[in-house]
Amino acid sequence: MSSYTELIISPENLRDGNIFQTTITIDRSKEVLMTGTVYNSQRKAIEGAVIQITEIHPDDYRVNKGFVITNRSGEFALTVTKSNCINYQLVIYEPLMAVLNQDEHDGTNI
Repeated sequence: MSSYTELIISPENLRDGNIFQTTITIDRSKEVLMTGTVYNSQRKAIEGAVIQITEIHPDDYRVNKGFVITNRSGEFALTVTKSNCINYQLVIYEPLMAVLNQDEHDGTNI
């Protein structure tokens, strides 16, 4: 995304039950944030699923925009260009191998 705003809240801002108030202004952008969650058939979130993003332009001209991978909660986020002429195709692939929880990993290489 071409513009963003960063806000840092320090402990001093939250001391003594104060109300912290601020105004954030960002420029309008032609990009939007697309988010989602990938679930299996038992409605459990899938970590490590791969999502391929393709732009579909008029006349079926396609542009591969890349890949994202879901986090531990099965969530993903990506930015896309907002346009009345572009459709997006998301192809979701299951993880190639089960992702071990930190508790299950014994430190050996797989």
